[in-house]
Formats: sequence, C-alpha cells, structure tokens
Amino acid sequence: MPIDLTQESILRVSIILLGYLLTLALSGVMVRHFTQSSSGDTEQERPKPAQKKPRFDPSIVIGKCENLLAVTFILTNQVMGLALIFAAKSLVRRDAIEKDAGYYLGGTFVNLTWSVLMGYLTRLALDSTSLAFEG
Repeated sequence: MPIDLTQESILRVSIILLGYLLTLALSGVMVRHFTQSSSGDTEQERPKPAQKKPRFDPSIVIGKCENLLAVTFILTNQVMGLALIFAAKSLVRRDAIEKDAGYYLGGTFVNLTWSVLMGYLTRLALDSTSLAFEG
C-alpha cells in the first residue's frame, strides 16, 4: 500500500503531531498553575514517604500517559474511554487521594480537561483542513 504524501495528508499529520506536542508540553504548566496553593505549595514540595527514589516521577509518567490517551480518544471519537482514564487513575492514586483528595482530584481534572480541550481543538483544526482542501 503506497503512502499518501499529498499536501493535505502532510498537513493533517502535522496538525495531529502538533496537538499531541502542545498537550504534552503544556499539561504540566496547567496542572501546576491550578493546583498551586496561595502559599506556593506544590506536589514537589510536599513530603514524600521514605523510600528508594525511582529514576522518574511516576506522577509525571501517569499524567503524560493520561494526556496521550485522552487526546487519542477524542481524535478517534471514543469519548467513553475518558471514563476509563479517570477510573484507572483514581485506583492507582487511591492512597494519595485519601490523604489529600482536593489536590489530587483537582490535578486529575485539570490535566484531563486540558487534554480534552486540546483533543477537540486538534479535531477542529483537522476538520477545517478537510474543508479547505474540498473547496
């Protein structure tokens, strides 16, 4: 099967990649902005349980996976998948949510809302591209 390299297909792939890139790049900024208290307390400053430090921050990895899945669900018109993201994240972060529900659920809602918004903006751009090449 030959690869379609028309201007429209290149533009559509570029829009999709830009949508994912902006979602991933700015989601942390959005979450920090909305979850930071007036005293400047953020998750990174909160005390962590004494344990071996992982090579990566699981919160960031979980959040970025959430971003990727949410945008993909919106782009493929599978919005019911968003409930799966929220349920899975609630299970994974259950202990943390019990200790500080407002902070963790707030961060989840902000991250998910950002991802959904970016997914719909990407779809809107894709739809506009299709209309531009039809006319």
